[in-house]
Amino acid sequence: MNISEYIFNYYRRKQSRQTRAFPVWDKVNTVLLLFESDLTEKNLQVKQLVKELQQQGKDVTAWGYVDNKNTISAILRDYRILSRHDTNLFNKPKEEHLKDLRRMHFDLVIDLSLNSLLPLRYLLLFADADFKAGRQTEEPYLADFMVMTGDNDDPAFLFDQIIFYLKNIKSSD
Repeated sequence: MNISEYIFNYYRRKQSRQTRAFPVWDKVNTVLLLFESDLTEKNLQVKQLVKELQQQGKDVTAWGYVDNKNTISAILRDYRILSRHDTNLFNKPKEEHLKDLRRMHFDLVIDLSLNSLLPLRYLLLFADADFKAGRQTEEPYLADFMVMTGDNDDPAFLFDQIIFYLKNIKSSD
């Protein structure tokens, strides 16, 4: 384990864990999508998923990470892409970004990342959300609900699986 992973695990252990109820899809209003940006930062697939959620009446914020020195995308309230320039020496997003993230509360976070990128794991860890969903990983307790994707490396497939279960599993209130 390198020092960056060690520091991340320190923050992960410090986070309080609470029991979370499975969300009722119709009551989910605010959604944060976390994603791995493509190098061109066009992210057409992610933008389509955002549009799909907005058509369902959801208020969507999307944050991505591109493993480049800098990003060419503008930072907007509801859409931003972070790069290595936006992280510290240990791959933790700079405090200004984490403060922006902490100012918002989400009913649901959907992590569409297929690779274990430390900056996205930090965003998932620090996001203020009632419920967090993503791909199954070896790392416990980052997401409340994890979906197995097998060999399928398509974020849209992961998104469809998460949405399918969120719409079909009913929790007892």
